[in-house]
Amino acid sequence: MTNLQFTPDSALAGGLILGSMVVAKRLNSGRNLGVSGDTKAFARGEGRATSAAFLIGLLAAGYAAPMILGAQAAVPMVDATRAIAAGALVGAGSSLGGGCTSGHGISGIGRLDVRSVAFTCVFMVVGAITVAATGTMDELHVSQATKTIDMLARSPEAKTILYAKIFAAGAAVQGVLYALAKREGGGITDVVKKLELVSESVAGLFFGLGLVVSGMTNPAKVAGFLAVTTQAFDPSLMFVMGGALALVVVSMFLAKNALGVSRPAMAREFSTTPKYVDKSVLIGGALFGAGWGLGGVCPGPGLVNLVLNSGREITLWCVAYFAAQAVQQKLSSQYSLE
Repeated sequence: MTNLQFTPDSALAGGLILGSMVVAKRLNSGRNLGVSGDTKAFARGEGRATSAAFLIGLLAAGYAAPMILGAQAAVPMVDATRAIAAGALVGAGSSLGGGCTSGHGISGIGRLDVRSVAFTCVFMVVGAITVAATGTMDELHVSQATKTIDMLARSPEAKTILYAKIFAAGAAVQGVLYALAKREGGGITDVVKKLELVSESVAGLFFGLGLVVSGMTNPAKVAGFLAVTTQAFDPSLMFVMGGALALVVVSMFLAKNALGVSRPAMAREFSTTPKYVDKSVLIGGALFGAGWGLGGVCPGPGLVNLVLNSGREITLWCVAYFAAQAVQQKLSSQYSLE
C-alpha cells in the first residue's frame, strides 16, 4: 500500500499549462481543446490532419516527459478486466456526451457552457460513487489509513522554475504562431494551414506535459480525488481544475473585451456548440464517470500513459476506449442515440 501526497504546487502549475493550451487552441484554430473530440473524429471516419497532429503531440509528451521533467515513477493501474471495462465506459460516455475532462471540464466550463457544467457535475458524482462502491482505491493499492491532506508535498524551487519555463515556452511558441498567421491578413492560405498543424502538435505536446506535471496521469491521484468519503481524499486535482479554468476564463475575457479578438488567427470563425442539456449529455456523463471511477484514467492521460507508462493494462484500456467510441458512433448513426 502507498500513501497519497497532497501536491497543490505541481497541480496548480500543471493546471496553468493545460489552460494555456486551451486558450492557444481557441485563439489559433478557433476550436475547443478536447482529447475525446479528436479521437471521436477518427471513430466516425472524419479525422483531419489537425486532429492527428494534436494526438501525435499528446503521444510525444509521454516520450518527452522523462527528458524534460526527469525520471517518472511508475504509476499503478487496475487489473486487465477492470481496465477494459473502464476504457469502454469512458469511450462510450465521451462519445455520447461529446467530451471529457478536457473538452467539457476545462474548455467547456471555461466558456461557461451549460452542457459542460452538466456533464462535469454528473461524471464527478458518478465517479465518486463508483470509487466508493467498487473499491478502486484498494485496486490501485492506495492506503486509506493516512489523511492525505496532512501529507503536504511542496515542489522544490528548481521544479517550480522548470514548470514556469514549460508554461512560458508553450505560450511563447503559440504566440509566435498566432502572430505569423495574423500576418497573412486573415486568409486561410497554405502557410496558415501549415501553421495550424504546428500549433496543434504544440498544443498536444504541452497539454500532455501539463497532464504529467499536474498528476492527472496517475490513476491513484484521480481515485484519491474521487474518494471524497474517506480520509485518503486528495484535493490536489481541485488545483488543476481551478488553475486551468481561472486562466481560460480570464484570458478569453481579455482577448474579447480588451484586445478585441473577433475571430481566430487560423480559421474564419470560432466553433460553436449546442446550448442545451439533453439526455445524451446526462447519460454520457454517467457512463464517463463510471469508467473514470473504475480505472482513474480519462482520454488525455490514457494516451500519454500509453507511451510514458506502457504496459498491458493501459494498452487494453486504450483499445477498449477506441473500440467503444467506434461502436457508439456506429449505433448512434443507425438508431439516433445522440
